[in-house]
Parts: sequence; C-alpha cells; structure tokens
Amino acid sequence: MPEKLNWTFAARVLGGPTIADSGELDMEAYVKLAVTIKKGATQDVEVFPGAGGSAQIVVINPAKPSDKLTYEVGTTDVPLDGPHILIGAGAVAMLGDKIGTLKFTNKTTEDAELSILAGRDATP
Repeated sequence: MPEKLNWTFAARVLGGPTIADSGELDMEAYVKLAVTIKKGATQDVEVFPGAGGSAQIVVINPAKPSDKLTYEVGTTDVPLDGPHILIGAGAVAMLGDKIGTLKFTNKTTEDAELSILAGRDATP
C-alpha cells in the first residue's frame, strides 16, 4: 500500500512577492535519518538501501547550515548552506540516476547534525 507524503513550501520577499505551493506524493517506501558527520570527516550515508524505483523526494536539512558542509553529486561538492529540498522525480534526478549512498564532508570546526527524509517507489 503506498504511503502519502504531504509537502508545503513558501518563499517570501519581505515587502515583496511570495511563491508558495503544496501537494502530495504517493510512494512505496521512505526513510528518515538523523546523521552526525564528525568535524573534519568524510562519511558515506546510505539513503536508499538495496534496489528500488525512482526517488520522489529528498530533503537534507542541516541543523547548522555551512558552506564547509558538503555532499558529492558526480564530481561536484554541493554546499549545505541551507536546507536542500528536491520534490518530484525530475528534481531528485539532479542527484544522479540511482541514489543509494551520498558522500558528506564536514570541514567545519564542530560535528554536523543532518536530518534526511527520502521517499521512492520500492520496485524498480
């Protein structure tokens, strides 16, 4: 039986425009992770274990955003200088064909706490 995930976002310019939307996704499996990346360390985090279908959503939320806290996409280190929210298979595809493991690097002076939520179809 599919799981339902409701999502909402809003971005507002003070005294200016707002862009907001909401929706829901049907998915067969999801993971919620709380991860600590030690200061000065690189760590692989298995987001989606095993085989499965395409990802529908990936949210990576650092407790303390920093341009010195990154994750690898292809050959690019992407700074976690704010929450990263990818909604829909098209947006998530920017992370690569199949997301299994993400490599995080913490070059800050303290341990980094991350919250990760990801959902996908369970069958390829």
